[in-house]
Amino acid sequence: MRKLVAASVAVLAVVLLVACTPDEANHLAAVNDFRTANHVPALTWDEGIYAAARNWSQHMAVAGTLSHPSSLAADFAPPAGWVKVGQNVAEAPTLDGAMTALENSAPHRANLLDPAFTHIAVGVIKANGMYWVTEDFLG
Repeated sequence: MRKLVAASVAVLAVVLLVACTPDEANHLAAVNDFRTANHVPALTWDEGIYAAARNWSQHMAVAGTLSHPSSLAADFAPPAGWVKVGQNVAEAPTLDGAMTALENSAPHRANLLDPAFTHIAVGVIKANGMYWVTEDFLG
């Protein structure tokens, strides 16, 4: 029975990530590797906020500048019961570079390692040789 449950959980995790791109899946893995290396539980993918993360990365790529929406909670439209939202944004020539920049910035690092956050969606857009990354967090 235990093996069946583990297999079901593994299949569920794959199903949840089907909508995201390989770049987004790789960035999510990097986020969770960073969290676990720092003794913080991994985040669960949230399909419900994925479109907001992806759309915000697209918005930044078109504008050519990093920014946050004026109302993060409205942009997310988080479901009832969530009490905390957060967002990290980055721009870099590589995904590894974006992750390194987020890890080395105190406010972004705080979001990455906040144990109150339990769910995430990642949007990654590559445009004009740059990766535009949005991490949307729920807790």
